[in-house]
Amino acid sequence: MKITGFGEILWDTFPDGKILGGAPLNVLYRLQSLGMDTAIISSRGNDGDGEELVRQIQQKNIVSNFIQIHPDYPTSQVKVSLNAHGSASYEIVYPCAWDGIRTEEAALHRVAQSDAFIFGSLAMRDETSRKTLNSLLQQAKFKIFDVNLRKPHYDASLILETMKQADVIKLNDDELYELSKIYGSPYHGLEQNIVYLAKLTDTDTLCVTLGSHGAVLYKNGEFFRHGGFKIEVADTVGSGDSFLGGLIYQLLNRAEPQHALTFACALGALVASEHGATPDISAERIGHFMNPV
Repeated sequence: MKITGFGEILWDTFPDGKILGGAPLNVLYRLQSLGMDTAIISSRGNDGDGEELVRQIQQKNIVSNFIQIHPDYPTSQVKVSLNAHGSASYEIVYPCAWDGIRTEEAALHRVAQSDAFIFGSLAMRDETSRKTLNSLLQQAKFKIFDVNLRKPHYDASLILETMKQADVIKLNDDELYELSKIYGSPYHGLEQNIVYLAKLTDTDTLCVTLGSHGAVLYKNGEFFRHGGFKIEVADTVGSGDSFLGGLIYQLLNRAEPQHALTFACALGALVASEHGATPDISAERIGHFMNPV
């Protein structure tokens, strides 16, 4: 299958060095490792960081032909801070190269030929990239919206407008409650707000991650749940992205929703048990982690 992503590509900078990152890129890497043909549409700076970033993306066998070079903005670097439990917070500079992604015919064609198109909310913060995203969405067959609320880099009204175009929406529980409240939900319960948001956006598939407590998948009016896997957390960077990659992989291959959710939770947990967003994790390791006996 052919999967295309749009949005931020960057260096996650830790006290001990930098690691390739960016939510859509992390999702694509995980899908590529599971055997899918993946490509990223983005922009990098005309600098050494950008050249190295593209080299590493190519080494991960993600198609890099649609990465533009921005003449003025630098390659993105995001400062990552970890608390005592390994949970990450991010310091994101504006503007950077992926704020200025232009619309190009080759990228439009790639999206039109793809089985799925993955995008997030962060790359909507600038009008240039936002206009390009809207053009790409018009070409996409199957749209997957990975909501990543990073204050102050989002507009709730734009997110609602975009969610209404998506076939799948993924967000965490804090994001669910925040957006539901903004959009007028009278409810306090998790499942009530999931149904509220699904109806508001007319979306058949909505997934909410719950950190160490697993995730809930709402698909075609039915709930599926997984309570998560117990692991020693190294850091949470990219674990939600790998979760989404695993979920998409299974759903596109027509797996039963419960199996898809369990697989995704296992993959997210394994990533959280290692440092950085894109550790190598084989399908065999995921299977053994899910069923060690």
